[in-house]
Formats: sequence, C-alpha cells, structure tokens
Amino acid sequence: MDIYRGAKLKLKFKSKRNTVLLRDNIVEKHCASIELANIELQILEQLKKAEVNVPQVYSQNGAVLKMEYIPGKTLPDLIEEYEASAAMGELSYNEAAMEIVKWFDDFYHAVSIGEIRGDVNGRNFIFYNNQCWGVDFEERIYGTKEQDMGRLIAFVLTYDPPHTTVKTAFTNSLLYHGVNVLKLDAQEICRWRDLEFHAMLKRR
Repeated sequence: MDIYRGAKLKLKFKSKRNTVLLRDNIVEKHCASIELANIELQILEQLKKAEVNVPQVYSQNGAVLKMEYIPGKTLPDLIEEYEASAAMGELSYNEAAMEIVKWFDDFYHAVSIGEIRGDVNGRNFIFYNNQCWGVDFEERIYGTKEQDMGRLIAFVLTYDPPHTTVKTAFTNSLLYHGVNVLKLDAQEICRWRDLEFHAMLKRR
C-alpha cells in the first residue's frame, strides 16, 4: 500500500481493478462500475446479516462504497511474518488455518447452495483480533467448496518464496481442517490446487 501525505487521505490499498482509499479511518472503494458496487453492497449486507466477519457498509454513492476499515494483517503478510521469525505470534499456523476454515463455514451457510467465495486472493483475508475477516466481494461465483480451498492452497504455496516449509505446513493444516470441518473431499481439493498451478503457468 502507498502512503499519501495529507490530513484526510491516509492510505491507498493495492487493487488491480479498483481504487481503494482509507480516509479518516473509513474505506472508500471506487468500483469499476455502479453494477459491481451494487453487487458488492448486496453480498456484504447478506453476509453481515448472517454475522459473517465482513466490513459494514456505511453508504453508497454510485460506484463508490464507504465501509468499515478492518485493521490487521492480510494472509500473505501473516505468512511472511511467520517466515521471518521462529515465533508464532498471536496465532499458530494451525490456529490461523482453522480461522480461515471457520470463516468459509460461516460464508457457505450464509449464501445460496452452490455459491462459493471464488476470489480467494490471500489479500482478501484479514486477521484481526485473532479472527479471519473477508473483504472484496464484486461478483457471485458458483462452483464447489473444494474449488475455493484448492485454489487458496495453490496461491499460498506459490507466494514468493514458493513452497517453503512454513507454507507447506500452513496449507497442510488448511487441507486437514477443510476435510474435517467442512467435510470436503481431499482428492478434489488437490485436483483444484493442481488446476490452479497449471493456470498460473499459463498466465506467466
């Protein structure tokens, strides 16, 4: 994220598709279109009503949403912190993985059958007060829960530097809790992980 000087504008968050700013401790998201802003508002209100850990939307003005700022560490930042220190910090690998799985469980119970998270970029998961929070919802995606977990595992394993001991331990814990808590199929998770690996190679 880039730091801006000024009394009101504090931070600009990394985003490929949108402009996302932090002003006076409120996130101001400039979506690519009004339609996308409407979708995000609907999803966030639905999830918030079901008590899923997501930001509260304060207002919408066309394609601009103003919402609650969730401080904390993104998943890539948390993993980077694990790798930089022998100390586990507030959450162990296993506890952090379990928090993500618990968030997915809450999400799946809140949405319609067949709807999945879809955009499992690690920066869409924030750890705050030892809990996982989800951010950035621009479209409704349908598929399998194994698709979500397998793709997330692929992303985590390939963060630079890829396939480290920490990343392997963390994703093994994600796989374990995905199977035992969400009742997912381990082979199907691994199939989606490998499909995402192949997709990454094609994108490079």
